[in-house]
Formats: sequence, structure tokens, C-alpha cells
Amino acid sequence: MKLVKPGRNLMNHLNYPQKFALISSLFALPIILLTYLLFSEFQSKVDFTQKELYGTQYLRPLRRLLENTLKANIENDRTKDTNKISNQIIESKSKIALDVNKLKQLDQKFGNNLGTTSLLKNIQYASDQLDNQVNLNSQSASTNYHQLLYQLEDLWLQVGDQSNLILDPDLDTYYLMDAVLLSLPEIQRNLAEIQMISEKESAQKVISPLAQAQLITLKDKLKQLNTHLSGKMTIALNNNPSGNLRPILLRQLQQLNRTVEHLTKQMNTLSRDRGSLQAKTYSDLSAKSLQQSFILWDKTVQELDFLLEKRIDGFAHKQYWTTVFILIVLAIAAYLFICFYHGMMQVVQSLKTASQRMVDGNFKDAVTLLSQDELADVVKSFNTVADVLREAEAKYRGIFENSVEGIFQTTPNGTYLIANPMLAKIYGYNTAEDLINNMTNIGEQLYVDRDRRTEFAQLIEHHGKVSGFESQIYCKDGSIIWISESARAIYDDQKDITGYEGTVEDITRRKHAEAEVMQLTQQLQDENLRMGAELNVTRRLQKMLMPAEAELEAIIGLDIAGFMEPAAEVGGDYYDVIQHDGKVSISIGDVTGHGLESGMVMIMAQMAVRTLLVNGEMNSAKFLNSVNRALYENTKRMRSLKNMSLALLEYKAGDLYLTGQHEELIVVRRDGQLEHIDTLDLGFPLALEADISSFIAEVKVHLYSGDIAVLYTDGISEAMNTQNSQYGLEKMYEVLKQYRDRSAQEIRQAVIADLMQHIGKQKVFDDITLLIMKQK
Repeated sequence: MKLVKPGRNLMNHLNYPQKFALISSLFALPIILLTYLLFSEFQSKVDFTQKELYGTQYLRPLRRLLENTLKANIENDRTKDTNKISNQIIESKSKIALDVNKLKQLDQKFGNNLGTTSLLKNIQYASDQLDNQVNLNSQSASTNYHQLLYQLEDLWLQVGDQSNLILDPDLDTYYLMDAVLLSLPEIQRNLAEIQMISEKESAQKVISPLAQAQLITLKDKLKQLNTHLSGKMTIALNNNPSGNLRPILLRQLQQLNRTVEHLTKQMNTLSRDRGSLQAKTYSDLSAKSLQQSFILWDKTVQELDFLLEKRIDGFAHKQYWTTVFILIVLAIAAYLFICFYHGMMQVVQSLKTASQRMVDGNFKDAVTLLSQDELADVVKSFNTVADVLREAEAKYRGIFENSVEGIFQTTPNGTYLIANPMLAKIYGYNTAEDLINNMTNIGEQLYVDRDRRTEFAQLIEHHGKVSGFESQIYCKDGSIIWISESARAIYDDQKDITGYEGTVEDITRRKHAEAEVMQLTQQLQDENLRMGAELNVTRRLQKMLMPAEAELEAIIGLDIAGFMEPAAEVGGDYYDVIQHDGKVSISIGDVTGHGLESGMVMIMAQMAVRTLLVNGEMNSAKFLNSVNRALYENTKRMRSLKNMSLALLEYKAGDLYLTGQHEELIVVRRDGQLEHIDTLDLGFPLALEADISSFIAEVKVHLYSGDIAVLYTDGISEAMNTQNSQYGLEKMYEVLKQYRDRSAQEIRQAVIADLMQHIGKQKVFDDITLLIMKQK
């Protein structure tokens, strides 16, 4: 009442016109605010979509610039008919200049909204570099084209981010955006790369290993991109309420998909036979696919514009009809409000007139009110009080009898005064009267724990009430259930407790469910402990399989020190040193990822290497291919996508024979000179292909006294610090040169110490492995 009093005093000081004016103003303010917010929301959606249209307008010349740049780059890479190519390049460069000028015009209009001005300047600079190029077919021209493509990609992504295209809320336009902004440009760049490499290799009867690896990689990536494009565009077509996409885009999409699929199938033979290069076929199919992709891009962006413009029109129609609806509702509300005001003033005037007649002594005429509202009910209220009370009592009785909870009233000494049918049902009695007559001592007869009644009474005595008091009780048939009681004390005029009243709920099912949850939780904890123990056993097994210090010290001719630290409980890095039949075999590998699955692949590799060595396999190509086949079959059985790099070294009398693809072998000569032995062409990642024998080669390195050979995994070079800066190789080179006169163990300690200082408090994300070999 204190909260209402100030408002009531204010209203009492105002007449009815003032009251209506005040209330009308208070109602009008939030309505005006909500209307403003509604129309602001409409406008924000229109602005959002309009900005998407800015983005598509900007992307059109950007697409043409991408097409002309890719074509010019392909023509520049050709080696035949130099004069003809130069003329074509000149024509392409003219088109590039025109596209850049068109972008500059658009940037003046949209640059501030899209934040593209600085990136466009980079493109302008790259275009100027091409214009100033003297030799049109030089290597530097190719570099400039690639630089222009990089700048184009940055500007492309900037337009997508800043124009809201990447945030489009509708399925059809979102996946059209995905195709225009991401999928199709990536496919186009891959197709251009395939065309350039195919034309370059067309003169060779056998493709080079590097070109083969590049084409296989591009083929796999193109296949994934084609599948991704088809899937996303299908979603857009299937979720297009306007129905405009399928008739226009489906046929063009299918043509592109079929051409790309034909190209990738033709390229599948590359992984089996290096002599199967069909350069002319690859070039023609990639050129055809490239042209089809640009046609699909143009049609897709055209339909995207149509949908965006239709969305803006839809918002405009919503604004119009919302405005009409609000104006009609406000007109009706104003009309009814005015009518209500006049009716109220008429009633007030009638009461005023009647009261004045009474003041004048005229009691004959009764007050007659024509309205049927609360003021008319005042006259009748005195005659209906008894009826209202009788109705209220009947309603209360209905609630009491039909409640879904038990309702009770008891004395302090434990007898029931009142109980409803639901309470009798919970306790197993037929009627409430049966319960009241038979339950004469609640503490002794009801509770399983007889002290619960005392605790119940003490809680109410201290707090005046109790809520959620849970206990086990006996039913009439002797069965035990759980109940929850909520009650309050009943006081007399002297504030003494005369009884308790409250409700009872049967919570037996909940208690049983809680017990089951606790049991399941305990089982889950036990399972987690078991899995943790298994991971610990695997980690210990990996440590046990690493060469011991005593084994390394027994190596003749070499001072060897190794280090391996996994990033997870179980690592994916591997190294081993084995002295067998007068030779020393050294191996190091890195399984993709880390954790239990990577650790298992690492153990399989270690066992395969040792088994082959024990069985006397000396041919490096057969040796490495046998390890690869074992891992390939096992990972296939495991349905695992893991693969690994593996380098094998055989040491004999100062000579190192290196085979297998891994990180480079670093050789630090006694005078501090560094040599880097690249292993890219010495092998192929294991477990990707069943047969890699055609990729395997061998290189020989001689170590003189005091020379050092170093093997490592990318966990060292790619280690990050808290500033997200990689450790790299230059730092390790400096440490190796600085400590080259020390023992292998001291060199290892120096490198690891410098690495850990770089990492600091940053989390280690990859396994770290280092192997130092120093010629005695």
C-alpha cells in the first residue's frame, strides 16, 4: 500500500480530463518508442541487404579482373610462339588496366563502406608493375602476376566481409554467396594452376616428381571443391522460395560438375604412373572448366542480385502495410478512448447531479445509471455480497478436494485436524476421514525415522515455516515412499503455535531417478579412470621403445643424443637408433596430429622398421616401401586418415645414406658451415598410397671428425610463443653453430633450452623431437 499511496495521492489531485491526458501520454510514449524501433529494424535490414548489393556490384569487375589475370598468367607461362603470346599478354594487360580503372570508379562510390581503398591501391601498384615490365615472358612477370592474384584474393575477401555477404541470413542467398565469394574463385585458381603445369610438362615424356605431386594435390583439392560447390548449390536450389534459381543455374552447374569430374578422372592415373601425363587433355579440360566456372559465376551473381532486390522490396512492402495497420489500430483506439472518456464523464456527471439532489434533500429519485460497468455494479454490490461469499467458499472447496498435492492441518502433538483426498491417496488410505481416524500419532506411525517429526517441529519453531522437508514414510500397507513437505506454523493471539498447515508431495520417482543418476555418474568416473590408465600405459610403452642412453653411447663412430616430448598424453613423433651387423640404422618420423591414434601409428612404424632390420632387408627402396605398405594396410583397417613422414639413415664409417621424405637434414661442419639436405624428392608420405617405390631415392653425406648431423620434427620449427611467433629454424642454426664444439648431449640440451625459453608459458601444440649425431 505504501508503494501505491504516492500515485493514488497524485490521481486524487487531478480531475478526469487531467487523468485521461496523463494516462494517454504514458501509453503513447512506449507505443511511439516501439514503432520507432520496429521501423528502425526494417530500415537496418534494408541497409544490410543494400550493402550486400554494393558487394555484388564491386565483385563484378573484380571477377573480370581475376579472369583476365589468370589468363594472362597462363599465357605468360607458355614457352611456345613467343611473339603470339606477347600480343595476347598485351591484350590481357589492357583488359586488366580497364578492370582496375572500373574498380577505382566503384571504389569512389563504395570504398568508405567496404574499406577497400587501401587494398585497391595495392592492386593498382601490382598492375603498374606489370605495365612497366619490359620482358613480357620473364620470370619476374610471372611473379608480378602471382602478386596481383594475392592482392586480388585479399580484396575479394575484404569485400565479402565488409559487404555483409558472409553474414546473409537466408539459405538460398547464403549458399549463392558461398559459391560467388569462396568456392568458384578457389576452383578457378586451381584450374588455372592445372592448365599452367600441364602445358609446361607437355613437352616431357615423363612428368617430373615435383609436377606430379603438384598435379595430384591440385586434383584432390579440385575434387573436394567441386563436391563442396555441388552440395552447397543444391541446398540453395532446394531452399529457394522464389523458384528462380533451378531453371537458370542447375544446367550450368551440372555442366561444370561433369567437366571437372571428367578432368579429375583423367588425372587419377598420375598417382600410379608418371608416364601417363595427358597434358593436352588436362589443359583443354581445365580451360573448358575455367570458362564454365566464369559463366556460372556471372549467372549466380545475377540471381543473387535478383533475390537481394526482392528482399528489399519485401521489406518496403512490410513497412507500408505495417504503417497502414498501425494507423488503423491507432485510429480505432483513439475513437474508443474518446468514447470511453465521454461515457465516463457522463457517469461522473450523473453521480454529481444525483449527489447534488441529495444535498438539496431530494431522496425520492433513485440514481439511475445506463452503463453496465463497475460503477453500475456498486449499486448492486451490497445485495450480492452473500452470493459472492458462497461462490468463493465453493471454489475453495473444489481446490481443496481436487488438488494434485496433499493438504493438511495438524496439531503440535501429531494428530490430523484436516486432510484432503490426495493426502489420503498418497498415504494409501481410502478416504481423508480414514486417515484422520487411524493416524493418531504422526511421529510414531508415519515417519520411518521417528526423529523426523521432532526435526520438523524444531525447524518451524525457529523459522516459522519449512520448505522441501524430505522424509521416508510408511503407507497404510507398510510400503515405504519418499515425500516432500512444505508447511507453516499457525499462531494464536499470544503468538503461541497451535498447529501446522501445509502441503505434501510424493517424490518417490524423483528419488529413484537421483539414485540412478548417482550410480551412472560413478560408473562414468570409473570409466574415465580406466581410460586414463590405458593412455598412461601407451605413453610408457612409447618411452620404453625409445633408445636408451646406454644404447646410444655404444654406437661406434658417432656421439648421439636424442629428445622426444609429446604434446598430448600420447605422441605421434618417433625416432630410433639401432646398431646391427656392424651398421648403424637411424630413423625419425612424424605422424600427423598427436594423441592415442597417432601414437599407435608411431608404434606400428617402429615395429615395422625393427622387423625389417632384423630380417636383413638392405635395399632402401624396398625397405621404405615395405614400411609404407604395412602402415597403409593397418590405417585402412583402422579407418584412420593418419599418415606420417619418415626418414631412414644408414651410417657406416663416416658415410650417411639418407632416404625417405621428412624435414631437412642439417649438417654443421666443424668450421661452422651449414649444409641443408632437402628430403622432398627422397620419398613420399607413408600410409597415403599402397606403393611409393617410384618416389624413393637416396643421397649420401660424408661426415668428417667433429661434423654434426641434426634431424628434427616440425614441432620445433613451428613452436609458438605467447605472441604467436614461431621458433623457426634460424634460431636453431645459431645454437648449433655456437655449441658445435660440445658433445651431442650438450648440444641437445642447448637447443631444447633455447626452444623452451622461446615457448615460455605458451601451450605446446605439437610433439617435439630432436636427434643430434656428431662424428667422433
